[in-house]
Amino acid sequence: MAEGLRAVAAAKKHLRQKIADRLKYVSQESVLDQSNAIADTVRALPEYKGAKTIGVYMHMEISHVLPRKSGRNVEVRTDTLIKNAFDDGKQVYLPRIIHSSDLSDDLQNLFRTAQHRLRSDVESNYFPSRFLKMLKMPDYEAVQALVVQNEGTHAFTIKEPSHGDDALETAGLDLIIVPGLVFTTACERIGRGKGFYDNYVTLHKLASQGQGRRGPWLVGIGLREQLVRENDVVDTTVNSFPCEDHDQQLDILVVESDIYRRPCR
Repeated sequence: MAEGLRAVAAAKKHLRQKIADRLKYVSQESVLDQSNAIADTVRALPEYKGAKTIGVYMHMEISHVLPRKSGRNVEVRTDTLIKNAFDDGKQVYLPRIIHSSDLSDDLQNLFRTAQHRLRSDVESNYFPSRFLKMLKMPDYEAVQALVVQNEGTHAFTIKEPSHGDDALETAGLDLIIVPGLVFTTACERIGRGKGFYDNYVTLHKLASQGQGRRGPWLVGIGLREQLVRENDVVDTTVNSFPCEDHDQQLDILVVESDIYRRPCR
């Protein structure tokens, strides 16, 4: 089991570096063009049209801690998508990173319950030091006024809300726009290694089940340079896309005007 986990971790590391190397050469103009196309495509999704509450990631700001030439802070911009959501009458929630001690006791216990279901002892005993929560924004002007919290302390500098209604303490989210570094057309995803969205989705799904609600639709958005094919996985000890028990698969992936759906939800 431990050897298998190490092989998967190595394959993930390889794919992260492979995609980061590609992203070094993507121009800001291309990122903007692709982001606008993605915003239009998401807006036309039936799942988006039917959603009242939406969680959206904030794209990373370029940081002196992690130079752009690394490629790891190049991703789809979400400003147009967020503005569209407000224009379409959605309730919009944005992420904030908190210390695990700031998570309610009920949610901490819920997460531990989910972890104990994992097959690997390493994963089942893991409890992160930081969590993500989604806070409600009143309007797009409030989004534009956000600033980077604790700039310089993390490589990924992101504008965050300081307050707002917590989605998990209200009615929950109907749809979440999920970031990532690596994607496949089968709606598989590898993030940047922190586990924020995998952990959040795990919590949200369990909270939804406890309240008799369906979990949120998970919609990934990616640049075309972030898509990998089967021959990109070169570690022969991993016969398929490298995933661990805690990894959350997307329902939908949007790349420009292309829409990929997971075969069954």
